[in-house]
Amino acid sequence: MAATTTIDREPDALEVAEPPGDSSKRRQRSPADLSRRRFTIAVVVGIAVVVVPLLWVAWDLWSGDVRPLRAVLYDNFYDQQARAMFHGRLNLPIGSEGIEAFNHDGRQYTYFGIFPSLIRMPILLVTTKLDGKLTAPSILLAWMTTALFSSLMLWRLRIIIRGKAMLGRAEAASYGVLMATVMGGSVILFLSATPFIYNEDFAWSVPLTIGSMFALLGVMERPSWGRVTASGVLILCASLDRTPTGYACVIGAVGVAGWFLLGKGGASNRRWWLPVLVAGGIGFAASCAVTYAKFGLPVGLPMADQVWASVNAHRRYFLAANDGKAFSFAFLPSTLWAYLQPFGIHFTGLFPFITPPTAPAAARAGAVLDQTYPTASIPPTMPLLFLLSCWGLVTAFRPRGLEQVRITRIVLVAAAAGTGGVLLWGYIAERYMADFMPLLVLASAVGLIDIWRRLAERPRQARRNVLGLLAIGGIYCIVANVALAAWPVSQFTPTQTAGFVRAQQLFSVKSLASTVVHGTRLPYWAPAGQLFDVNNCSGLYLSTGTTFKDVPGQQIQHDTWIPVEQSAAISHTVGFTFNRSERYLKTAVPLLKYGNSTVVLRPYSRGMVQLAVLNSGTSINWPPADGWPFPIDYVHAQYRFTAITDPNLDSISIVWYGNKMIGHYLGGSGPAVVQTTPTSSTSSTSKLPVVTVAPVPTPPPDMQLCRSLANGS
Repeated sequence: MAATTTIDREPDALEVAEPPGDSSKRRQRSPADLSRRRFTIAVVVGIAVVVVPLLWVAWDLWSGDVRPLRAVLYDNFYDQQARAMFHGRLNLPIGSEGIEAFNHDGRQYTYFGIFPSLIRMPILLVTTKLDGKLTAPSILLAWMTTALFSSLMLWRLRIIIRGKAMLGRAEAASYGVLMATVMGGSVILFLSATPFIYNEDFAWSVPLTIGSMFALLGVMERPSWGRVTASGVLILCASLDRTPTGYACVIGAVGVAGWFLLGKGGASNRRWWLPVLVAGGIGFAASCAVTYAKFGLPVGLPMADQVWASVNAHRRYFLAANDGKAFSFAFLPSTLWAYLQPFGIHFTGLFPFITPPTAPAAARAGAVLDQTYPTASIPPTMPLLFLLSCWGLVTAFRPRGLEQVRITRIVLVAAAAGTGGVLLWGYIAERYMADFMPLLVLASAVGLIDIWRRLAERPRQARRNVLGLLAIGGIYCIVANVALAAWPVSQFTPTQTAGFVRAQQLFSVKSLASTVVHGTRLPYWAPAGQLFDVNNCSGLYLSTGTTFKDVPGQQIQHDTWIPVEQSAAISHTVGFTFNRSERYLKTAVPLLKYGNSTVVLRPYSRGMVQLAVLNSGTSINWPPADGWPFPIDYVHAQYRFTAITDPNLDSISIVWYGNKMIGHYLGGSGPAVVQTTPTSSTSSTSKLPVVTVAPVPTPPPDMQLCRSLANGS
């Protein structure tokens, strides 16, 4: 009897007897309502499960405190662009974007889209206090939007493929697993761990692309003016955020318009081809208009006009080797292998046990790439999404497949087109895997729904087994991606790096101390995760595995290494006080000397001053030796910065109230000496110099972590 029961009436594998009162309520609820309720509960629980690791990597990440506005350099480009847009322009102040700026007609522009700037405008319109602090909240909002559109997409696909079939508890639970995997077991979590502008545009491209595909699928399912309008708005937003995925959404709209024009949606719906085409065309036109306003061409980027090309010889070599283009099919062997290889992950006995590869991705087939970083690949880090996506793509495109699944082909092709930007770009980095997420979300949803369609008539135990396998796969994905998100990157502060190393010391299976290398000089490169003790705890450093062989300035500074602990001789906090208005400052004031090098405070422009490093010992002009200009708002108040003169790194860093203002190379020998202003017996302010300088006492580091590792504990 049970074998002949239809799916609409079949009890679920995990369904248990309910009290009479509950059964009565259940009988009053329609199958459709019960399915929606089960689905909603499952996906909300699945998303809620990964909120804790998300907030930890976004707000804390080894820093030991909760900072919802945590930010790293570079974090203010979108704020600057929004403020420029308030004045009806897109160009930004000269020099404000550093090497990322593009020069055009004597002005400088950012290549980042305007959507993240647009959503900031209501806040920036009423306050300046949050400038440079909105990246983390924006990425968090993008994460929530991704959860919303992914859930809606999953439900819409389920209705399209399964119709009114009753949603059982096991199937509902599997959708919760899928959503937990998407939101906490994928590269989306990695984007939240480093809140800077490079991750923010990817963080928004994922939900905007999924949302556009969701809306286009809705138009195909049941066209209406409301659905077409929603498609147009979402495609416009996607196009104004990130160009490659914006083009993918436009391609999707063109495909859907062609589908209607060919009568695939029925003769009565043929008329919808033009509105859908217009919806996609508006987004494309807007993208072209912004690009033209910035760079004088509607499509593409003039890579030779970027400031980075003028200061980095390898960027110029990269462009020359590729006929001036940063995008090429010649890069496909390198990028496809980097992102899709089965071995792009590293397992170790040291916490967190799963890490990115220890070396940067390699160029293949003779390609000349711009830059590459240690990059984990999709199959070993997101195996559940990858395997379900393979199933879903076969299901959607196999000949004589289900009629109701074929409707997904257009949006799947469009989502796949969205990966073209990172596959054809000669640059490999972990965050770029985000462009695969719309395809993975759509295809994995199709695959999972089809699996449950096939399990409809199978025994309960088979469905239990499948749910168990899905849960195991989801748990692995979450664990792996939390580990990858928690792995140190060059933007880590010493506090974060020390917190990470302490966790390694505590939780590692094998001895961390036994892996530490001891020596008198840091090498320029070492595998990611390598700890190095210089001169019996003069400093303890951790390698990121990134190579800077093509960036001479950062190579000199040993930028592969991030400090864990530095001795007292390396770090100095300096205070300076203006005794009169900054307009009386006519010449540079020395603040700190290190051999022949000097950190000075000098006038910049009316009302603005600047910190700079003079005579650093090299003529290389990048990274720059000048800090950003800042105003002096208060006379008689002490301003402070920290100067980190590290002979182990051949580097000087100027940290201005928690933000790294200068990172420059430093030659010669120390020690560093604060240029203290001599005390005067007179109390008259008029007799004091314009600026007085004094060291600020700070507790010396105890180097306890380094010494414990040196002692083998």
